[in-house]
Amino acid sequence: MAESLRRGPFYILLVSVFLGMLGLGIVLPLLPVFVEEFNASAFWVGALFAGYGLSRILFTPSIGSLSDKYGRKWFITAGLGLYTLVSIWYIFPGSIYELFAIRFIHGIASAMISSVAMSYVGDLTPKGQEGVFQGKFSNVFYLGLGTGPIIGGVVYHVAGLTPVFILMAVMSFVPFLLCIKMLPESKPAFRTPPRMWKAFCHPRMQANLFFRFMNTFAYTAFMVFIPVLAATQYGYSTTLVGLVIAIEVFAMALSLGYFGKMADRSHKRSSMIVAGTLLVSFGTLALIFVKFLPVVAIIALVIGVGNAIAIVAATAVVAIDGRELGQGTVMGAFNTAMSVGIVVPPLIYGVVLTFWGIDAVFLIAGLISLASLPFFWWLVLRSRKWFAARAAGECQVV
Repeated sequence: MAESLRRGPFYILLVSVFLGMLGLGIVLPLLPVFVEEFNASAFWVGALFAGYGLSRILFTPSIGSLSDKYGRKWFITAGLGLYTLVSIWYIFPGSIYELFAIRFIHGIASAMISSVAMSYVGDLTPKGQEGVFQGKFSNVFYLGLGTGPIIGGVVYHVAGLTPVFILMAVMSFVPFLLCIKMLPESKPAFRTPPRMWKAFCHPRMQANLFFRFMNTFAYTAFMVFIPVLAATQYGYSTTLVGLVIAIEVFAMALSLGYFGKMADRSHKRSSMIVAGTLLVSFGTLALIFVKFLPVVAIIALVIGVGNAIAIVAATAVVAIDGRELGQGTVMGAFNTAMSVGIVVPPLIYGVVLTFWGIDAVFLIAGLISLASLPFFWWLVLRSRKWFAARAAGECQVV
């Protein structure tokens, strides 16, 4: 695709995803507030986050494959429209169970945007620049997600819950209109989409899917339970909670472009995944031992950089495999692995929090993240052998 034709849709997509994620991030520091208002147990903090991930598990695979067949634009547009409606619904929940239903539908909207938008970027990406394009996309994705918690915390602190979700609706409605008017339809290479199971059976995809799932153990501990840790042990306000979350996400967003270029140059992407996971693991463990805000901010920065190194490398490899299996199919599988991780760890941590306290959540998250590395590396070595056998030594090093 010519550069001029590629640039227009790409930048429209970046603006749309940034505004959509800005709206999504607004709600993150407020989940414990909802739980407290309904006098629910601490278990519901994890359950509400898990409800969002559960719907992504159920809908992401089929949506990704269907976008390979029918195109990307209207899935993204419909997801943004659903975001807008859900944002308004957040104002009126009558019970903790209705709030769970809101989170579930919110996850459906996310499934219609995230993996399809990543697939759209995969359609636009020239060979050899997978890390750069996915890095730029992930950059605006996480910049929006990181700005949201700051805005949500400040607006709630100043004006209460209702203005937060009105703003969230506006942030989703603007890109909804933008996509309708300006985003062209993509032209997927796979009009008859491959079966999703092929992505899960592909050896190199298996390594990256395993990483994406295990990465969520540390990710959900930080994103979901740092507000609990901050409120119970640090005494932070919702504004400071939003700031801590934002530091992690901003650190990740601002370094994705650099590490994307590194992934394209070095081709040692699996080593980057290991290095990034080590940073995330030790950063998560360190949260147990510190309370001083500047040190917490530094730890959040380290976790964000570690996530950037690992995730951009894995996403670049998935985009390469998408040329063989279909971008919607592989991105759907990749996001499904993440969605399973969004469901399982918060439920586990909810039980851990109830019986052993918040420190145990971060201890278990850090140790599980570390323990995943040997098996991930075994999967990498197995995939290299498979590629060597299939391509007679001409496979690309991952």
